[in-house]
Amino acid sequence: MSETDTNGRTADHTFGTCCSEMKEAIQAEDFEPLITLGPDGVLYMSVGLIELEDEDEPGMVDHPVFFCPFCGTKLQSREEVQAKHDADAEQLG
Repeated sequence: MSETDTNGRTADHTFGTCCSEMKEAIQAEDFEPLITLGPDGVLYMSVGLIELEDEDEPGMVDHPVFFCPFCGTKLQSREEVQAKHDADAEQLG
């Protein structure tokens, strides 16, 4: 699992350096961002809501972001995301 901080940085990648819009979307403090860096070091975008059993509030459905939605820069590959998921799964079990 990659070490992450609140500014979109992991040990192997800095998200939000491609354009000012992405940097603002990741680092903004005046709203809850829909593009976030997960604890596994993968950049995610919330794409919907799902009803959860025994919960009053809906849960967020997240999907990995492969390209910046603002400028189109490639941010991470499917292979990188899969490798981070695999490493995270190995640590958990």
